[in-house]
Amino acid sequence: MIWLLSATSLTLLFLFLRARRALNTQHKKQVQHLDQQQDLLKDQDRAHQREIKRLLDSLPYAFFSINQQGKIIRTNHISQQIFKGRHILQRSIRQVFFDAPIVAEIEKNLTKPSPRSRNLRLPPNSTFSEGHHGKESHWELTLQPLSIKNDALEIQVMMRDISAHSHAEQIRQDFVANASHELRTPLAIISGYLENLTEKEGLSDLALAKKMLGTMDRHVIRINRIVEEMLLIAKLDSGTAAPLNISTFQLRDCLYDIIERLESVIEKQGAIILPHIPDLSMSGDAFYWTQILSNLIENALKQNTHSPVTISINAQQDEQGEISITVTDNGIGIPSPDIPFIFKRFFRVEKHHSQQQVKGTGLGLSIVKRAVEAHGGSISAQSTPGVETTFTIKVPQDSSRVS
Repeated sequence: MIWLLSATSLTLLFLFLRARRALNTQHKKQVQHLDQQQDLLKDQDRAHQREIKRLLDSLPYAFFSINQQGKIIRTNHISQQIFKGRHILQRSIRQVFFDAPIVAEIEKNLTKPSPRSRNLRLPPNSTFSEGHHGKESHWELTLQPLSIKNDALEIQVMMRDISAHSHAEQIRQDFVANASHELRTPLAIISGYLENLTEKEGLSDLALAKKMLGTMDRHVIRINRIVEEMLLIAKLDSGTAAPLNISTFQLRDCLYDIIERLESVIEKQGAIILPHIPDLSMSGDAFYWTQILSNLIENALKQNTHSPVTISINAQQDEQGEISITVTDNGIGIPSPDIPFIFKRFFRVEKHHSQQQVKGTGLGLSIVKRAVEAHGGSISAQSTPGVETTFTIKVPQDSSRVS
């Protein structure tokens, strides 16, 4: 009986152990399956995060995702470039954005979530203004809540640099305003003189009438020149709509044509022109090169009407084919504070003119700069007032591309 009980106990123990082994095996399989599922979920999550990062990095603007606590939880490549690799994840917006307008807009959106867009102007010392050469920058700030009624609120912040567009728009507005002002003055003078001449006995004083007509004629010439130069700038600014008429021409022939045209002015002022141009062929638009050299020479003559000036024009080509052209005069020069602005439209160094003298349009040097750039070149100016002023043009030998 004892033996039978022992055998039964052993049998039960064996069955118990086998059942336990089976349970352990099944548990291990379940654990392995769960581990596999977790690894699969982790792999899927990593793949999902990589896909999100790839999509965010493909955006052409800076992206920030901000949680309800005001911390940055996701960025893209461009935003990292702006902050030059500085660690900004899991930091508060006040620790990252030092520009009050940005912080104010984000905090307002966290308090009252709603899609909104704002254009912000940031100062030159802003992180977002780096690379703008000490100038302020303009950004379009777009905020989009991911969920408005969810506890896990996120705000998507997108920042697009619109500085180039804003500056171009400001230039356009300034151009229109200045052009209107420049045209209004001569038109007002002409209108006033016409009113005097058309009054009763307005033509009885022939000497006075002749003087008025002479003044009107000078201002009509000025209006025509303003319009012509505005059209020329518009043509240059239109890019591919006004391609260069490329041909090969002799720079020396171009210069001599200009000197011949200005001969009467040169003789009247007692000016001296010294052309030092070798037998140099250029590939470009001869019409625009005539405008470039003509404006530079005329500019030197206009600024030195009261004393004879010597103007020297030099050109040379280096081994790489780059052509350098300099126009130098020994006139009154340009004050240092004015140098950065002389190529701006309607800017004039000489702001005081006599009643008999019709001032320039202020468009000449702007045309020169734009025409040189259209040939893929650059222009700079250096001046020591009363000693020497030099304009230096550098342009590739093949000027067949429009910038």
